[in-house]
Amino acid sequence: MSFSLIVTILIFILISMRQWLPAWLRIWHIMSMGALAILIMGEISLKAAFLGIDWNVIAYLFGVFSIAAALYDSGISDRMCDYLNKRHPSIPFSLLFLMVFSGITAAVLTNDAAAVIGTPIALTLARLLKIRPTLLLIALCASVTIGSMLTPVGNPQNILIAAKGHITNPMSSFALWLIVPTLFSMVFAFFWLLYVQKKWGQECHQHVSLPQPNHGSTWPAYLSVCLLIGMILGDSLLISINPNYHLPIGIMALIACLPVYLFNPHRKTVFKEVDWATLTFFVAMFVVTGAVLASGDLQTWLGPKLHELDHPPLLTTISFWGSQLFSNVPLIEIYLQLLTKQELSTMMLLSATSTLAGNLFIISAASNVIVVQQTEKFNAKPFSFWEFALVLLPITVVSLLFSYLWIVYVMS
Repeated sequence: MSFSLIVTILIFILISMRQWLPAWLRIWHIMSMGALAILIMGEISLKAAFLGIDWNVIAYLFGVFSIAAALYDSGISDRMCDYLNKRHPSIPFSLLFLMVFSGITAAVLTNDAAAVIGTPIALTLARLLKIRPTLLLIALCASVTIGSMLTPVGNPQNILIAAKGHITNPMSSFALWLIVPTLFSMVFAFFWLLYVQKKWGQECHQHVSLPQPNHGSTWPAYLSVCLLIGMILGDSLLISINPNYHLPIGIMALIACLPVYLFNPHRKTVFKEVDWATLTFFVAMFVVTGAVLASGDLQTWLGPKLHELDHPPLLTTISFWGSQLFSNVPLIEIYLQLLTKQELSTMMLLSATSTLAGNLFIISAASNVIVVQQTEKFNAKPFSFWEFALVLLPITVVSLLFSYLWIVYVMS
């Protein structure tokens, strides 16, 4: 076992024990220390580490964080909650509203964008309902992950599959194959989380000190959202016509956030509110996963099974558990290169499995990490590692099993 793999396992253990560690130690600190240890031990060179960072994803996150900060600054969270407050919302209604809003946002704007936009809304709703925000934050993570499964732009791994999986019409293919598993998983998640809330009872209210929005110009933020949606959908349609024409999602996000920095009078505040800690986490994560992949451990394990990678049981096992250890995006990129047959059913199962894997642990999906980091940025206490895992374990098992049966036995 390579040193980089040992570090990866230690990172996983430390994050799982974080509730017993000093409060100042954040997830991005742990990942950064792991990346630094790998670089010091020479597991990967500085040049290889730099080239291993997916700067397209980093650019995309920066653009999305900028747009989300501008949306919050415009007061969108307050307006949504004021609208709900006039209707005296109950916990079930607020939960349903948050999950539907987050799921649709994830499907259209990708899961990371939905996580950034949804976190202050979940915290504001918790303050409105006078409950601890744990349930709403976990619901946000679950709905963002499930909703992102529906479209080829719902998450980075879907974008990779749509671009490199030889799918002729990604938008209609994803919708046809995955709309039933998505809706089933979302409905089950809602009723399960509602049951958990009733079992927990009325939680103690936790003070959440959200910064006051400036309520400045709203149109730059809304224009940025429209630009991002338009470019993502347009790029998806363009790929279906000619796969050679593709605009990287990072470039799209940078273009989309331009109105925020060109026309928003509070552009300095927006830039300051960008979640730099989460960006640091992802840079460090790419260094760690790059070192693990360079070590050849994963390729060695898969060696005897390379000709069976399209078999549903093996594909599901590798993509689900591999996503926990190596992160789903790097795993999918390698998996697509190793597959000898890229049939549509294989691509859809790969997408569903790697996406739903994000509901098992905090570090299983980037969107979960974003929710944690955003919550802590707002000086609120997020859920613990095991709290998240125990609540979402039934959702993970049921949604994964149903998706497998639907894709393998109904659609194939």
